[in-house]
Amino acid sequence: MSARAQTRTLRLSLFATVFVLFLHAALAGALSHTFGQQTDSASAARVAQVVEQVRGASLTDDAVTSALSLGYRLNGEGRYAEAAELFGALVARRPGDGAALYGAALAAFNLGRTAEAEALARRAVDALLPAGTDARASGLFARAEDMRAADALVLLAVALAVRGDNAGALKTVERAARLAPEHFDAQLALGRALYGAGDDAGAARAFRSAVALRPSDARARFFLATALERAGDADGALAAYRELASGQPRVAEGHLGLGVLLTKRGGADAEEGLKELERALALKPDLYEARVTLGRALVSRGRAAEAIEHLRRASELAPENPEPHYQLSLAYRRLGRSEDAAAESAIVKRIHESRRAAGARNVTPATPED
Repeated sequence: MSARAQTRTLRLSLFATVFVLFLHAALAGALSHTFGQQTDSASAARVAQVVEQVRGASLTDDAVTSALSLGYRLNGEGRYAEAAELFGALVARRPGDGAALYGAALAAFNLGRTAEAEALARRAVDALLPAGTDARASGLFARAEDMRAADALVLLAVALAVRGDNAGALKTVERAARLAPEHFDAQLALGRALYGAGDDAGAARAFRSAVALRPSDARARFFLATALERAGDADGALAAYRELASGQPRVAEGHLGLGVLLTKRGGADAEEGLKELERALALKPDLYEARVTLGRALVSRGRAAEAIEHLRRASELAPENPEPHYQLSLAYRRLGRSEDAAAESAIVKRIHESRRAAGARNVTPATPED
């Protein structure tokens, strides 16, 4: 894979990682309203009191509803340890309650207890989809139950992906999207899983569904454009990046994607691409790909002196990536700074040698045949 392709894949992966960190907290905040209308933040003493009530001898349905609402608000506020204790108490009393199991899984996942989260999410799926039935139900209540089951499936898929079971994650999130096609997070997660599996066309379809469900979501639009670009649909990707950059001008990734694609196209588009990359950097000065792409483009257009600043910063952001050092060597050579050019070339050589040595160490010796 080329350095540019690795960077683009990494960019999507990092953006997706941020999505994982915030997706479920936002979902928890939304779900809290399913179980009650309280929106004020509860004190630690109040949380402890509710936990004791749940553990008490008598537990009414109203008390369970109130405790669920509090638990989801705690997750939404990032108070995962308190949420885990409360949901743990609920699960102990109501081991078949899918909402409690999901809340417990959510808290465990955000506490870094992935194995526990996976087990709880599986139990939540089993509770919400008895006997594994995935048939789409009719009626508002039934559809709400399907959406809740899709929540659990998406969380299970994320836990599987974190564990490295990408095949299991893909199968699980496909199940979520089939069960509830209108579930935004299921479509977005499905797109990410398909993209990781190399199914760019499938990923683009899922991301289009996510955009249709939530047109204002910058992540979905960015992922769609990236998938279209990797699938070879340059015109579709360009249109998607333009929509993101114009519709949400404060999102740096839209300008970044548009700028990279335009500079790659060259010709008259390249100048517009440079401006888009500058807009991206004005919003996020430490975007590696914007720095290195802008520097590379400036060097190729005979503006080596302007490229130096961007390439130096890119080398600081990714010190073990040879590309900015290689471009710096070209820029210095065109400026007549031969010593600086030689120094950058030496760095490129060192990085490649280091990578080759690391690769050799990681090679497993063949086992002699008997």
